Amino acid sequence: MSKRLPSLTSLRTFEAAARNLSFAKAADELFVTPAAVGFQIKQLEAELGVTLFMRKHRAVELTERGRQLLANLGSVFETIQTAWDAAHEPMPVKTLKISGPAKAVHSWVMPALSKAENPLPNLRISWDLSKQKRDIASGEVDLAIRWALEPEGDLHWEPLLRTWFTPLMRPDVARFVHKPVDLSKQGLIGVEFALDTGMEDTTWAPWFRINGLEPPRDFAVSCADTASAVDTAIATGYVAIAGSFLSSEQLVKGSLVAPFDTAIAPFSRFWLVCRKGLDTTEEFRWILNAMRRGEEEIDRQASRMHFFHPDGTPIQS
Repeated sequence: MSKRLPSLTSLRTFEAAARNLSFAKAADELFVTPAAVGFQIKQLEAELGVTLFMRKHRAVELTERGRQLLANLGSVFETIQTAWDAAHEPMPVKTLKISGPAKAVHSWVMPALSKAENPLPNLRISWDLSKQKRDIASGEVDLAIRWALEPEGDLHWEPLLRTWFTPLMRPDVARFVHKPVDLSKQGLIGVEFALDTGMEDTTWAPWFRINGLEPPRDFAVSCADTASAVDTAIATGYVAIAGSFLSSEQLVKGSLVAPFDTAIAPFSRFWLVCRKGLDTTEEFRWILNAMRRGEEEIDRQASRMHFFHPDGTPIQS
């Protein structure tokens, strides 16, 4: 008696014939002829060296060995059928709730989601761009992009880029700006943004100090955030100081230029934050990699810059 496994076709034929106790009904179910069913059964019996069916006039009955084989095979084919049916079902859509800056949505994640090589076609992202600090631990959001000095709380913190800040202006304005002292003549855009926790200075103050100048006190216009300052610089011709994170596209397109090679690099940075355990999922790693690809362009722009911390300490490259 051979120990080699028979073909799946012969086992499937036996299971259908045994379940129906009819070669004809098995043939209808399997879309073959009764003769083909009989041939498969004979082959199987020859390989086993036992009789599986007792052939009677217009009927068949299972032998003891046949009943034993059917009992063992029945659940196997049910499992195969279940797996096959499941394979035809559409993959369930998975939604991740993420809180973070609009820049991360428009420039980092959405382009990656739209690419043909996206390995997660059933992933949907629900973005909260309200600037409110959503609670991760309670599940209000799954992930968040946070600006912080260091990790806090019982969460997983994945470091993202360290952005840097330098004066930005339109190319037509830059023709009249040759030295840092020329900036105030063009009108500065004030930004109500602290580079690091506990700082009282405006974003402009550290940059002016490292260039040997008194921090400005008067501004042509003030904005609540650096994103608004970038848009205002393009619209008005005033000078903004903004982060590389927010201005990378405008610098590449040439709608803004950074004429000076000094920049402020805060101690704080961006982080991708989630509940512990979620960081091991495929979705989290894919989101993280998409964001890090967005950092590469910012890194290329940094090659000519000399960096300083807000306290004036130079950063060695």
